[in-house]
Amino acid sequence: MEKRALFINGSSRRDKGITFRLSLKVKESLEERGYEVEYLHLVDYEINFCEGCVSESGALCNPERCLKGKLNDDFKIVMEKILNTDIIVFLTPVYWYSPSARMKNLIDRLTSLENVNKMLDGKIGGFVVTAQEDGAMMTILQLMGTLNDMGFMFPPYAFTYSVNFLDPLEDKEAVEYAIRLGRNLAKMHEIAGGKNWK
Repeated sequence: MEKRALFINGSSRRDKGITFRLSLKVKESLEERGYEVEYLHLVDYEINFCEGCVSESGALCNPERCLKGKLNDDFKIVMEKILNTDIIVFLTPVYWYSPSARMKNLIDRLTSLENVNKMLDGKIGGFVVTAQEDGAMMTILQLMGTLNDMGFMFPPYAFTYSVNFLDPLEDKEAVEYAIRLGRNLAKMHEIAGGKNWK
């Protein structure tokens, strides 16, 4: 059976940024364990802002409605990739103690997948973040808390981050955590992949 991992990159710098460079170590670790890794760069997709339908009624916040009208955009492509993969790794630089606007916008739109049918339940996730100061942990915890409430599961050592803006691959601890992240994502998928937890 084919094993797939999707790396969702919230950086505007696509494959030239430091977040991307650090993620390559996670990618290598997963590929060593037989996973096919695909990168999805949010900068390449037009994803409009969430319209907050859930504030009117929970039943209105669903994938069908989220793909119509003004929201008829590239979210459908991203959604299908997310639903058809085993492991999802979220990559983001930190902008003012939070994930990038592109990443936050995607998370808002993912609400439509978890709100009615819990379509994200049992997905396995991890994080690659680059930041200064305390922003990395604040961003990781914000994403982890939100995605866990959507049904995502996270292994031990579910993230890596670096504060080295010159070259994150010189950050030995960040690289060690990146390799461990790939290994633990694979282990968790082998143990719990595909199980429904709702």
